[in-house]
Amino acid sequence: MRIGIDATLIRPDRLTGVERYALCLTAALARRAPGEIVLFTRHDAPAALKALPVEQRVSPFRYRFSIEQAWLPVSASRAGVELLHMLAFPTPLLWRGKAAITVHDATPWLHRDTISAGMRFYYGPLYKQALRRAAGILTVSESSRTDLAATLGVPPEHIHVTHNGVDRCFFDAQPSRGPRAPYLLAVGTLEPRKNVPVLLDAFRQLRAEGRDLQLVLVGRQGWADSLPLAELAAHVRLTGSIPDSELAELYAGASCFVLPSLYEGFGLCLAEAMAAGAPAVASDIPALRELAGDTVRYAPPGSSQAFAEAIRRALDQRQESSVLAQRARERARRFSWDKCAAETVEVYRSLTEQHRRRRLRKSA
Repeated sequence: MRIGIDATLIRPDRLTGVERYALCLTAALARRAPGEIVLFTRHDAPAALKALPVEQRVSPFRYRFSIEQAWLPVSASRAGVELLHMLAFPTPLLWRGKAAITVHDATPWLHRDTISAGMRFYYGPLYKQALRRAAGILTVSESSRTDLAATLGVPPEHIHVTHNGVDRCFFDAQPSRGPRAPYLLAVGTLEPRKNVPVLLDAFRQLRAEGRDLQLVLVGRQGWADSLPLAELAAHVRLTGSIPDSELAELYAGASCFVLPSLYEGFGLCLAEAMAAGAPAVASDIPALRELAGDTVRYAPPGSSQAFAEAIRRALDQRQESSVLAQRARERARRFSWDKCAAETVEVYRSLTEQHRRRRLRKSA
């Protein structure tokens, strides 16, 4: 089995949830099946990726379209790849071999207004064609499988669920880098789907009660990311992207982690907060219910009043919050990158075996 992994989306200057999946899964696959993996990377890939003990092919190109649509299919073909796994993006149009695609959620089809026009154009025709041709589709939760099957008309049994993992550093986190005052923490790219204005309004309500609270927002600037800070600016800290060591400490020291997203495929930052022992409030949406069960508090994503009330309870009912946080921490242990890699390798083996059986039938 010779598997090509498209890791060209992993860049040194940012690590969103999708990019973390790509990096952590690739590292776990390299440990599990090093002789079967061919890694396709960018010239500016992070050092951690370059150091993996697997065969690597490095793109000489800088721009995404040139890398994906020109260099990748040619390079994968020359490398003798049996199955090309696209970790987030559609299969190159020129690739004629077998492909597996990870589709993290159904945002491009269910919530088109929350992604940029450029991404709508990109996801539309390219993804539809890629999904028709794909030997297999992977996704990161049962919730996403249900949404993708309903939205794309793909039978659920053709979509393989391989849950994300949680890095060890978040379980080992100790608080030390947060603000001196109690603080709320939110993590994610600042874009419409993350629903930050609802969090800001809930924070405004809590501040109006006389609470000495700060709000820390971790994540890079996305599209349409203007935030209505106004009088809250002095109490809100925008960190941008930060190293995992700092992020883990912020999780561990937070009075409450808040994830108000309109939609998620998995909710990796919630899993990390759970691992670090942070009390949490999350949107009452299927993927987050699947991830956290009854170990966090929930609020409807459209109501800042409901979020304010849930956060208020998390802050004031400390004993209950501590019990929930401990249960959440144990639940987070279910999710590991080694388990994700093992499940992914099983998908690879199943898809390559199916292909070999079909070839044998044709030649008989």
